[in-house]
Amino acid sequence: MNDPNVFADPCALCKKRKATRLCDYIVRYDNSVIFFRDRQLFNKVNSPGYKNETCDLPMCEDCSKNVGHQLDFCPHHYNLHLQAELPKKLQPYQWRAKVKMYENSIGGKTE
Repeated sequence: MNDPNVFADPCALCKKRKATRLCDYIVRYDNSVIFFRDRQLFNKVNSPGYKNETCDLPMCEDCSKNVGHQLDFCPHHYNLHLQAELPKKLQPYQWRAKVKMYENSIGGKTE
């Protein structure tokens, strides 16, 4: 590769190719504020990029792991993403809880 631009923005993982992506894994969730003292604070909290903080590790296309439409993770966070699914033996409990939440949100049990 003879691209001199790779040195200006290298992939943090391979250090051989130019970084064209940032890791989109959310590393911090900011809780929403319910009450605002003024419109300026409301606008700041609801501005793009304020809600959740992402990893943002610079990566090249070859080193990134695509997990959805324009959603890329670094290998470290991709491995965490794979572990996020509950084990099969716990999934029925999760599903039952989701059904109860759904039933409560529509105001009664579904038949």
